[in-house]
Amino acid sequence: MRKYLGLAVLAGALVAGAGACGNGNKGAGGDGRITNPGKGSGASGGAGPGSFNFAGGLNIDPGTITNNGGAPTDVDPGNPNVAHAACQAGNCKDFPEAAILGEGVPANAPTLFGAADNFSQGSLCVLEPQLSAGGKPGAMMPANWVRPRFRVAGVPAGIDVLEIRLHSAVEANDFVAYTKYVPGAGGVAPSWYLPKEIWAGVVPAADMAAPRASGYGLANNSAGTPVTVTIRGINSSAPAKPIGIQGDFNIAPVVATGSMVFWTVNSGNVTPDSSKLLGFAVGDEGVANALTLPQVKWAGEIGEDGATLRGFYDKEKLAGFVDGQVRCIGCHATIPDATGGGAVLFGDDWPWSIAGATLNTGAVPTAIAAGAQAIMKTPWWGQQSMSKGHWTTGDHIIISSYGTTFTSGAARTLPWSKLPSYAGTDGATVDDKVKWHTLAWINADYDAAIPVTISAGNDYGKPELDMRNTMVTAAKGTGWGTIATGDSKVSDVSPNLSHDGNSIVYVTSDYTPDGHPDATATVADIRTVPYNNRAGGTSAPLNGASDPNLLEYYPSYSQDDKLIAFTQAPKKTSATSAEDGPYYNRFGKIMVVPAAGAAKPHELAANDPGTCGGDSLTTGIINSWPKWSPDAVPVKANGKTYYFLVFSSGRKYGDEFSKQFPLPVNPLSSFKGLSQSSQLYLAAVVVDDATGEITSYPAVYIWNQNRTPGANGTTATGLQYSNLTPAWDPIELPPLVIPDVPSVVVPK
Repeated sequence: MRKYLGLAVLAGALVAGAGACGNGNKGAGGDGRITNPGKGSGASGGAGPGSFNFAGGLNIDPGTITNNGGAPTDVDPGNPNVAHAACQAGNCKDFPEAAILGEGVPANAPTLFGAADNFSQGSLCVLEPQLSAGGKPGAMMPANWVRPRFRVAGVPAGIDVLEIRLHSAVEANDFVAYTKYVPGAGGVAPSWYLPKEIWAGVVPAADMAAPRASGYGLANNSAGTPVTVTIRGINSSAPAKPIGIQGDFNIAPVVATGSMVFWTVNSGNVTPDSSKLLGFAVGDEGVANALTLPQVKWAGEIGEDGATLRGFYDKEKLAGFVDGQVRCIGCHATIPDATGGGAVLFGDDWPWSIAGATLNTGAVPTAIAAGAQAIMKTPWWGQQSMSKGHWTTGDHIIISSYGTTFTSGAARTLPWSKLPSYAGTDGATVDDKVKWHTLAWINADYDAAIPVTISAGNDYGKPELDMRNTMVTAAKGTGWGTIATGDSKVSDVSPNLSHDGNSIVYVTSDYTPDGHPDATATVADIRTVPYNNRAGGTSAPLNGASDPNLLEYYPSYSQDDKLIAFTQAPKKTSATSAEDGPYYNRFGKIMVVPAAGAAKPHELAANDPGTCGGDSLTTGIINSWPKWSPDAVPVKANGKTYYFLVFSSGRKYGDEFSKQFPLPVNPLSSFKGLSQSSQLYLAAVVVDDATGEITSYPAVYIWNQNRTPGANGTTATGLQYSNLTPAWDPIELPPLVIPDVPSVVVPK
């Protein structure tokens, strides 16, 4: 029977390749907090190591922010999802008048640097945020995103003081800070964080009960206006003309909502602690556990034969697990419950049933009735999708894919049965795995009493085995069913149901043993089919995402169903060439196409990591798994719609919280791609409402993804995980209690 440690295959493959603003970040102020709002000159004392010393304090007076020439006309005053500037251009005072001098910076630093334009181009480059260059725009972030940080590379030997200067056309002053440059261990660049009181501002007393989502500082007032960054460096002991670099980044005139929950792994070996879901709300300066394997209450997972608990035949039992226990919580999809409490479904380990859990508690989701739970315990399901369009009383539908055909060509005839043959038996040298799937649905309200409790030992020769097969088969049409596409001799997998519930976008592939295109598959194209009350219809290729000469996979509808994001990659050019299959392909790119299709998709600017980090596009950086934010906000002032998405990428990274690390390739996995760990990145996509033209922006590294609370939330610690398969949905996570990041942090 089953000899695989199945999740080891999945995790080994993946890891080898791969809220509302102001609701958290509570805790001690820390060195980065502004405590002296008075004016003056000279460096203030008392700041601890690794922090800015504030020169004369920061001139932030919330009473003057809204009185600098009066607030401009607000074209959309009732929309909480857009920024509402509180001061006239050129009169905002979010930036202090005086420069900030960090600890150890000579008092005459401004004189040493000279005029703001006094610098020559050199090797200095900016890692974060990615700035404009060569006529291309810089990165864009929502107005309520975590405050930006600034990191540089290519710093010549001898440079020991940096000037960070920010200019915005709406501000009365430039922001200027001087800090000692001290590279971290291994040459990792230190980080300089814009003080939170400058980025988000100070909440007026009258708004304390309901603070504005876009804040009251630079992010709100400069939203929609480029912020110019100039970073210069000198050797303070032998000052000469500074070297420097200049470019812009952008603050979107909208906010983002919801929370991100993502799968993270630290090993190819399956243990109770090797993978989990982490989560954060927009604006949080860290992450917290959202779901761990030991928390999951869903139990009684059944082997493919229907007679034993999964794990019964493992020659070596997984330490820390009992038979039938959930082993995998990745590739998850959020249940679109209107309460916002947060529950997810996910594909479990071999034989790829579907399981579910409530975030933070692990309880079995109350939205899934007992009969539906039993159907979900049948094997060979694929990735899941749900939509608010079909998640209402009497209409709670899960879209997935159902394994129908084995590699040998044998058809599946029962919900539970042995594979046609197993390696080492029946003369077979390999397992006869599932080859093809068809789109399918599960009625989450189905409440028939199907017996899925396995007797002690096993159910061979017992009536329960035949009974569960008979009852699940009889439930077809009411508890579950297949969705017609008209496709033949291919596998239909990775469905994504539109938010209005009218259409399904999915992938056709030639080999999908685990319910998604396999790393060894040679075909992956995207098609759409009408939902049609679960009946489906005749599918059509999605123009711009169905090129037979390319691999296109992992499709995802935007919140308004107007755009579809997906991963595109080249096919292998030969049996020995470096290209991978449609699964964490090293040359993957995130693409966007209108939901109606287009002759050519839009390639996101975020695919290009730039040259500063030392990445090689020839080697590959594994861009993958795009998921949209729960926002698509039209801004009346400029006739554009702003979207954000998150994706995973194996590009180089390393900071004070985490560093890139190699993950061992699991020998049982068909995946043989790149082995570096991956991280999550934000990308902005803007559509001109009149012309439909799409503009995208460079990626924003999500710097809070590896920072988690320490004991009692009074400290923070870093995480060493590979972050994958994100979901971004309108769910509420518990408030994050974590201290603010100091303004200057040097990696240890």
